[in-house]
Amino acid sequence: MGHIEIIYIGTDQKGWDDGFEQTYRPIAAYLAETAQIRDIVHTVPGGPAMAEKVRQMVEEECRKVVPTDAMSFDMTPIVTVMAALRGEGGCAWDKAQTHRTLRRFLLEEVYEMLDAVDEGDIDGIREELGDVLYQVVIHARIAEEGGYFSAQDIVDAITKKMIHRHPRVFGEKSLENQGASMLNWDRLKQDERRQRHERLLDGVVKGLPSLLEAYKLQEKTAKVGFEWNTTEDVLEKLSEEWQEFQEAVREGQWDHMEEEAGDVLFVFANVCRRYHIEPECALHRANSKFRRRFSHVEERVRTSGRPWNAFSLDELDSFWNEAKQLERRRPGEPGPVQENE
Repeated sequence: MGHIEIIYIGTDQKGWDDGFEQTYRPIAAYLAETAQIRDIVHTVPGGPAMAEKVRQMVEEECRKVVPTDAMSFDMTPIVTVMAALRGEGGCAWDKAQTHRTLRRFLLEEVYEMLDAVDEGDIDGIREELGDVLYQVVIHARIAEEGGYFSAQDIVDAITKKMIHRHPRVFGEKSLENQGASMLNWDRLKQDERRQRHERLLDGVVKGLPSLLEAYKLQEKTAKVGFEWNTTEDVLEKLSEEWQEFQEAVREGQWDHMEEEAGDVLFVFANVCRRYHIEPECALHRANSKFRRRFSHVEERVRTSGRPWNAFSLDELDSFWNEAKQLERRRPGEPGPVQENE
């Protein structure tokens, strides 16, 4: 439980004897739902004794919300190891890193995590998540050395953000009685400093992989009504863009072909969005599948003792079909849950 300071205003002790439990138990429950953030200060009317009583109630409610043995998680070991790696007598490589030099490694670890997910490799997922966490911790250590923020600040900030973005889960009613209207996810995000943008598309990071960027750009504009009315309209546009690409190919103009190929991919990203498929993940999955099946083809060629050029395309294709037959069909995974808060 985080640090909670209960302070009082006024000196009226009337509430102490007049229905105190009924009045302040709901308040204590509300405070408990936000108690995972450090350094929270809450104010109640009354006197010091009443404030202390509310504090005790909050502690009781916190034990109900988050049992002490539930979801036990401690980042201290890896934070301590990182401090040693970056400290005197530590690892030269770790000590030499900066936020900028680490960019490629964070990307690599994320994609290795995706590989493990695509392969259904639970042990791999656990290991790769550890590698991603390592990247988070080394960035946190670099920032802490510069006096900017710590690993704990990262945990506190994301905890506070998730509580703020999920009012239905963490208590829609507030001490200020803001009313029963439900704020959607985007409106809640706009309340956060880093999520305030002058233009609608400013919130889509430009460094994203292109297919993912296309998906998110169209997701953003769709929320203000700038999109095709039906999926059939999008499919018709995809057919139109494909025809334009074929015309560019017949013309033999490379620059025009590249432009039209981009239009095809952009519209297809919209088709994927309509079916709640992230095209970047879909293509990554296809790439993993191709690697796996081609490895089987390569192994069959290697064990034959014959060179690649000794095989016809039909023979190589038969090896490919073998690989498909050998693969177990994984149970279907559930589709994505749409955020509607």
